Amino acid sequence: MIVGGEGISEALRSHLLQYFRSVISSYGASDLEINIGVETELTIGLRSLCFEDPAISQTVFGRETPPMIFQYNALDYVIETSPAGELVFTIGRQTSAAPKLRYNLHDLGGILTYRQLAQELSAIGVQISELAKQQSHFPILFVYGRSDLTVPFYGAKVYPSDIDEIIAADPELSERVNSFQITSYEDSEINRRLKIRLETVRNLQSGLGDIEKLRDQFFDGLCRYNQDFREVTKMFDRSCVEIEVFGFETGPFQDRDIRIKNKYVSTT
Repeated sequence: MIVGGEGISEALRSHLLQYFRSVISSYGASDLEINIGVETELTIGLRSLCFEDPAISQTVFGRETPPMIFQYNALDYVIETSPAGELVFTIGRQTSAAPKLRYNLHDLGGILTYRQLAQELSAIGVQISELAKQQSHFPILFVYGRSDLTVPFYGAKVYPSDIDEIIAADPELSERVNSFQITSYEDSEINRRLKIRLETVRNLQSGLGDIEKLRDQFFDGLCRYNQDFREVTKMFDRSCVEIEVFGFETGPFQDRDIRIKNKYVSTT
């Protein structure tokens, strides 16, 4: 199974592997090129290791939650990182139908050479040769997602991928939740609040259960997957995280255009 368009959680990959022999993500963009990078046995093995040991992810990528990790052909693409941490692409082929020079997709991420990755892993006692039987020495491209697709909350940035991880890690939620949206706002007393809206799958009869239990599940999940959120929890209590549940294609999920990517961040 080949997936693309947005990041995939390791929990969702594990779920899909019940039905497919392999699940591989491809990275690209309609306004640049479709297949810039691809997951390999090496990058999948590295991402799995980073999920098992967040300290490795922190050392290699600067965050406890690992990004999507790909390999790419450096003869086709020159990839740089802007001062803001956004990826900047130049297409290296003269035959390209749509030339791009230092084109900013506004995706957060970075690059590593194979040698740099091997050295960083070796410094913490991990041999790159142990991550996959078959390896190429193509450079590494890691991507966290759009820089404008985050919700600020008490100094922390909450990513849609955090919510996706929580849902995909729970079999009941993954079967009952079709989509979600997150937003941050101030209440009448100027307290910052994080709202998570959940859309159920079509014709769900049993609902999603107790709202307070759901709130605790997402609060604990954010503490688990988002280091910054975990650090700022001393500034607020669980009541600052709110859960709203909507039926399939109702409320903020109605009038959805299936030709367009899901909208995960709401401004209202």
